[in-house]
Amino acid sequence: MQYRRVHTVNSTFAAILFDLSGKGWLRTFCFVAIATCSAPSQAQEIVDFPIQTLPNPFRDSMPFNAHSDSGRWLEGGSSNANQPFVDVIRLSSLPPNTERPVVTAISVSPNGNVIAAAGDDHVIRIINLESGKTIATLMGHTDWVQAVEFSPSGTTLASCSNDGSLRIWSNEQLPKLISEKIAGHALMSLTYLGDDSIFAAGFSNEIYRYDSLSKEFKVIHTCDCRDIRTVVASPDRTRIAFGGRDGVLRVLRVDLAGQGSLPVKEGSHRSASENEIAVPLHFERIRNLQFSADGNQITSVGEDRRIVHFDLVNRVTITKTEIEGGKLLGLCQLEPNLFAIGSSDNTIRIFSNTDQQVHAKLVGHDGSVSVLKRTQKHLISGSFDTTIRIWNIDQSIASIDKLGRYVHPVAAQFEDSGAANDIK
Repeated sequence: MQYRRVHTVNSTFAAILFDLSGKGWLRTFCFVAIATCSAPSQAQEIVDFPIQTLPNPFRDSMPFNAHSDSGRWLEGGSSNANQPFVDVIRLSSLPPNTERPVVTAISVSPNGNVIAAAGDDHVIRIINLESGKTIATLMGHTDWVQAVEFSPSGTTLASCSNDGSLRIWSNEQLPKLISEKIAGHALMSLTYLGDDSIFAAGFSNEIYRYDSLSKEFKVIHTCDCRDIRTVVASPDRTRIAFGGRDGVLRVLRVDLAGQGSLPVKEGSHRSASENEIAVPLHFERIRNLQFSADGNQITSVGEDRRIVHFDLVNRVTITKTEIEGGKLLGLCQLEPNLFAIGSSDNTIRIFSNTDQQVHAKLVGHDGSVSVLKRTQKHLISGSFDTTIRIWNIDQSIASIDKLGRYVHPVAAQFEDSGAANDIK
């Protein structure tokens, strides 16, 4: 597990860079903004904010093979769809930062063509998956970006940060900030409920809702957990689930207007209104949640190294499995009973809920695997090692060694990597 710098910003100088001529001439404009956290009722709407994007004159991804000019790290000089490993995208630093950013937030666009990636350098990068190149850089957050997510239609992108801000960006050829709301604390997670409602939570016991039509940002629910790390929406858009430090899974039913129902009675499996669930599933912090496709089950992973499957219809725990290794951080469902799990020991595990066994270990990251997303054929992982790796799901599982590992073909980049010994 690697530890990286933590940024605390009381005031910030934000630089806006863009290519005026197409010839690589860059001009820099600076302004001073005081980063403050105020109550949602005091938040000011920002519409048509000054451009905060960088049509990329830099190359975030660095060629691994000297014969490739695609901006991707390629194996053997080509990207073969039959190979387990597709790409490594290593994020470069942007001025004034001197270190490459860790990757703690990734979202895949609905059409699967681009991803949004962000981390501890406060910047959101829009990356083309075909070329591996950064096509836009969204600047403005003043602290660690903890979550990004495209809207279901792909027309907007939402982000939240340790700076307490929820930002909504237009997803156009030249993205721009269209709205910003401020909470009085760090925001760690967000989820869309349709295109017009966003729920967010973080270092408090409050769930916030932002409505893009009314521009209203308010608290719609409070609970006993004061450190919420993950919030997700159900496929049918009628519920949100969230969890954090106390290990309790909470499911809140919301109406079509996005309002929360009556407060749940903490410690019980169901509330008097029958609209909410609050059940302890972990004895340490919940880090990630995933609804099943039909919305009838939910899967959680946590820092207690457990993966738990919970039946929302009968409100009972189906299975609870402790997995050897590091704390469980990332979660991505590959098939109805197959999950990818990222952990603090730099490993991605392919776990089957059918037999409660780890069927494969994807090795190669040199830092904690903090986030996992997927396209139709590929698993995308972000890590504290400052890279994004793209895996062919079927081929990776089929190419494991006798120890159940698929070892990434790219050499380890950091001396303190546990993966380095496996690769050797």
